[in-house]
Amino acid sequence: MFLLLTQVLLWLLITVIIYNLLLKVIPRAYLTLLGGFLLFTIIVLAFFFPNDTLVRTAWSVLSFPLKPVGATIVLLAAALNQGLKKNLIMAALLILLISSIPFVSTVLARPLELGAFPRTTPAATAAPAGAIVVLAQGTTQPSLPPRTQIQLTDEGSNRLRRAAQVYQEQVTAGNQPIVIASAGQEANNVATVLNQFGVPQGQIVVESRSRDLRTSAEQVNAILRSRAIQDRPVFLVTSAINSRRASLAFSQVGINVVTQPANFVSTEPGTREARNITVESFIPSVDALSVSTRIIEEFYTTIYYSLRGWLSPTTT
Repeated sequence: MFLLLTQVLLWLLITVIIYNLLLKVIPRAYLTLLGGFLLFTIIVLAFFFPNDTLVRTAWSVLSFPLKPVGATIVLLAAALNQGLKKNLIMAALLILLISSIPFVSTVLARPLELGAFPRTTPAATAAPAGAIVVLAQGTTQPSLPPRTQIQLTDEGSNRLRRAAQVYQEQVTAGNQPIVIASAGQEANNVATVLNQFGVPQGQIVVESRSRDLRTSAEQVNAILRSRAIQDRPVFLVTSAINSRRASLAFSQVGINVVTQPANFVSTEPGTREARNITVESFIPSVDALSVSTRIIEEFYTTIYYSLRGWLSPTTT
């Protein structure tokens, strides 16, 4: 999150500098036309080449105003540019306030986590699976000096433990599925942690070529076919917020998915349908802002996946 914010601020600074330099040599009308053309070009490139590093960074800058913090900054900048207009300032603060309230983020998360996919039952968990796939990108901290140990992110511990738990449930039921660690560059570290959590090294398959959910589904499908287990159920462990999109994306490439969500924000299956509402539920927090931002990003990404035809019309 910090790295992305730094990149966004750096790109904004570069954009402002270049814009002011171009204003000195190009008439404003032509510069506006050029800006519109560049914007359209970046949108097209982001649609067809989402994994290109330069395109992804450019899209991060362009989409920044479509998120709570970005919208707040843009509105405040507009207010300052127009002589401290109260309406713009109030709108900016309102967006930031609402997005930062835990009760609001929980309400927004609940439909994604509970209403968008079937509840997992003990019977479904005990069914023999061909593989357990854990989508683990972003579950480990970057290996930067002087850090020598593998450190998990806030979500990482819960998700990887959930994958290990599902594996142990399968073993108890007399089944020994492979566990596919689909995590891009983090895959080897994830495999090490899974082994520490009780998954035998021989049952772990490292999938390190994926860069997003789509490529993860394609790579996992190739692994399943190479082992002739493509027709067996696959238990998919990922965060509850993006569990539905993940299920539909895997189903679209022909994988028989059984969702095993983790990292619940609102309510876990088998617990009360709503958290106790307290005073703290309405006190703004950074965690709530982060959840609200994730939900908005998930909404945009789901639209993109739908436009690309990467989501199955039905899920199992």
